[in-house]
Amino acid sequence: MRFLKYDEYPQHVSADFAEDLAELVGMVAQRTRDSVKRQQVGRAVRTAHGKTYGLARAVVTIPEMASEYAQGIYATPGTFEAVVRYSNGLGHLRADPFLGPACGMGIKMFGVPGRSLLADEADDTTFDYNLINNTTFFCNTVKDYLVIEPLFAQLPDALVSPETRRQWLHDFVTRAGALSPDAWLWDELLSMLSFTSIPRKNLMLYTYWSMGAFRHGDYIAKVRAIPTSTSAASVTQPTVDVTNDPEAYRNTLVAELGERDHSFELQVQLCTDLDLMPVENTSREWPERLSPFVTVARIDIPRQDISSDDNLAIADTTSITPWRTREEHRPLGEINRVREEVYRRSSIIRHELNNQHRREPTSSRQLLG
Repeated sequence: MRFLKYDEYPQHVSADFAEDLAELVGMVAQRTRDSVKRQQVGRAVRTAHGKTYGLARAVVTIPEMASEYAQGIYATPGTFEAVVRYSNGLGHLRADPFLGPACGMGIKMFGVPGRSLLADEADDTTFDYNLINNTTFFCNTVKDYLVIEPLFAQLPDALVSPETRRQWLHDFVTRAGALSPDAWLWDELLSMLSFTSIPRKNLMLYTYWSMGAFRHGDYIAKVRAIPTSTSAASVTQPTVDVTNDPEAYRNTLVAELGERDHSFELQVQLCTDLDLMPVENTSREWPERLSPFVTVARIDIPRQDISSDDNLAIADTTSITPWRTREEHRPLGEINRVREEVYRRSSIIRHELNNQHRREPTSSRQLLG
């Protein structure tokens, strides 16, 4: 099996990317400011992953592995202290029955060598992953996101009635009427709709994907975190009942972590063919028959108490972005380039509005005591 080399990937930036990105950053910044009034909780809320389910201490262990996978921070066996943040994918603070089943797993490692790709944090030693419980993403360009971002803010309400659903679907697939039929966003729409079919499960049983691609040293990869078989078998409450418990996701997470240890395998899937495994189209899943996922690290989450309100408050101040990384793991594709400044600016504004100090921690102890 031949893996595509990173230097064979033809990076492309559209001529008006910077102008469109500036408009999008302004839009997200305004929505972040408006969230203080809209969410009615006395603080600014993330425009995505707004509701936190908990922040847990963890340890990431890197074993020896084949040279194609032993790249970047995975080249040398060792361990990193870490924290893991679980959240709902939408930008609302509501009871679970009124939110969708898309959930995120954010991973922050500490003490990682090398310079961060975030220019204003170049010397910080943290390294982040933003993962979600779906294989694909519903947006691929900044032009699409300018229309899809406000449509995303209308979920899940816009899909409830036939009238609003028809208009929402039309605006999504046609980019609000701007696209000719041959350019309609069918891949993106199918990806968006796939989020609605995610089963409601215990957060410790989901597999979480990067959706987008990243440099993996000499190669190109997607990333996922999958529960170890032992950890999955130990879960006592596999489903969450949001009908009888409006905070079912958090309550089951608190119970699981309060009773036993859990673990995930961190895996990468190397790209073999840019046509069948596209970088620029995150709405298409990479077939595992072309390249399997291979474990590059183990994430151990020890038994711990995350039940306090302080835990949620600390999680809310914790910033996680795919660009808090190293050159050997650079995010790839236009939508990942969009995330760099959108995530950074929205985090800055949210912390300012909430009178929160924005500085990267150096350890899980500094965060959680």
